[in-house]
Amino acid sequence: MSTGARMSTSGIAGDAAADTATDLAMAKPGQPPATVAAPLSHRDSVLGFDCEGDALVALLSEPAAAAGDEATAETGVLLIVGGPQYRVGAHRQFTLLARALAASGTPCLRLDYRGMGDAEGAMRDFADVDADIGAAIDAWQGARPRLRRVVIWGLCDAASAALLYAHRRRDPRVAGLCLANPWVRTETSLARAQVKHYYLDRLRQPAFWRKLLSGRVGLSAVRELLGKLALARAPAAASGATGDGAARGARDTRHYSEQMADGLRGFAGPVLLILSGDDVVAQEFLDRCRDGGPAWQALLSRPGLRRADLAEADHTFSTAAWRARVERLTADFVRDALPA
Repeated sequence: MSTGARMSTSGIAGDAAADTATDLAMAKPGQPPATVAAPLSHRDSVLGFDCEGDALVALLSEPAAAAGDEATAETGVLLIVGGPQYRVGAHRQFTLLARALAASGTPCLRLDYRGMGDAEGAMRDFADVDADIGAAIDAWQGARPRLRRVVIWGLCDAASAALLYAHRRRDPRVAGLCLANPWVRTETSLARAQVKHYYLDRLRQPAFWRKLLSGRVGLSAVRELLGKLALARAPAAASGATGDGAARGARDTRHYSEQMADGLRGFAGPVLLILSGDDVVAQEFLDRCRDGGPAWQALLSRPGLRRADLAEADHTFSTAAWRARVERLTADFVRDALPA
């Protein structure tokens, strides 16, 4: 699947060094940088490898005490990226998560899919990255032969990609999954979530009715509400049609969310599910688990699933407190569910 893994401590345009410099520059005047200890607790190196003829780039964060292959842990976290973004993540969340895991003793590899960041190739969506994920694991094992088990960590449609990989590849090296706010969106599911978690609350507010009766609610807003109500009442089958992006390159041509359900049901290892309370994507996932039909029944109570709800958090865990909670949850999950 991949050949010619290439390790470098300098990397693409000084990626690791530049990111550490950014940490130091973000410190407040007169105070020590919040991440000043990071260079002492982790080390970063760049792993280059090939995937179906295209050159890919990944950043490997390891405990600072590790010295070559012999000191490498047997379990690592592969952090895959959701949406049209690269391995740093929104507000540098993936850089910070990877380094926190390395500081706790767990190496973490975060990669750019083909067509993103420093990777070559054509851009693709989350339903078509199985080869990229498999190539990253191959290259990591080639560079660190002691690595035996990988936990895939994904946010949003990267969590979906993790479940699709588990369903399609059945890769025995994948020992665990960390799924944050998994993406199951269809037009119908979004309308249902908005009606249930936003519009119904608005309809219960006296202020809304006062604005409506006084003419301060525009006709476009009323039409939008009626449209959402119509979509929300659409049959469940309407959300199960196969999309072109989901089918591309996959033998299973069912809607990607049905494949995700099979991936979660069939995965034998432990799963950490992290859900944000202030996130429509997380609400859509919960709604699908409750109302998505036989494929989704009882998935939230499947053996080996550990669920953590961050009631106030937004989709990307954008505050330092939420980010730290995710870091602790992930580190604890790797340590407790997958002991050495």
